[in-house]
Amino acid sequence: CAPSTGLKMTDTVRIAGPSDEDEIMKLLTVMHAEGGILPLDEMSARKTFHLAFARQGGILGVIGEPGDIKAMIFLLVSRFWYTRNNHLEELFNFVRPDCRGVNQTYATTLIKFAKECAEEIGIPLTIGILTNHRMAGKVRFYRRVLGEPAGAWFVANSKWNNEGNPEFWREPFPKRGNKPIKNGPRRV
Repeated sequence: CAPSTGLKMTDTVRIAGPSDEDEIMKLLTVMHAEGGILPLDEMSARKTFHLAFARQGGILGVIGEPGDIKAMIFLLVSRFWYTRNNHLEELFNFVRPDCRGVNQTYATTLIKFAKECAEEIGIPLTIGILTNHRMAGKVRFYRRVLGEPAGAWFVANSKWNNEGNPEFWREPFPKRGNKPIKNGPRRV
C-alpha cells in the first residue's frame, strides 16, 4: 500500500519503518494505558510491528515526521476462520492525546488511508471499536466516516471496567423508518 496521496500534505500518511519502532512503542504504552484489556507484552507487540516493517502482511501507517509521530494505524492482512479469502483488519487507530481536538483530522485521515489500502489490495476492510472509554462518541465518529456498523463486540470475564452508557444502548442508532424487533430476530 502506497502512502496516501489524496490528503493535505500536512496530513500525509507514511509507511513506518524500523527506525520508528522506539517511538511507536512509546505511543503503544499510552494507547494501552487508555484501553488495554490484558497486560501489555512488548515482545508480542514488536513481533506484530515487524510484520509491517518486513512487509509480511502488516501495514503500519503513521502521521508525523520521525521523532514526532502524531497518529498511527495498524492494518493486518487476515482471514476469517471460515474462508481462504483475505481481508484487511484494522488492529488500532490511535491519535496521540495532545494531537486530538476539533481541528485535528488525524483519525479520519488514517481511516481514509485504510480504505485506500483495502481498495488498492482489492480486499474488504474491517474496522472495529473495542473500548471502555468514550465509546458512544467513537461509534458516532466511525459511523460518520464508514457508515452503518456491522456488529458489536462484547467483553466478559475481564477486570476491564466499562464506563457504561445505558442510554446509548437503548437507542444507539436513530430509526430510519424501520421498526425495532421486539422479540429478537425472526427464526427462519
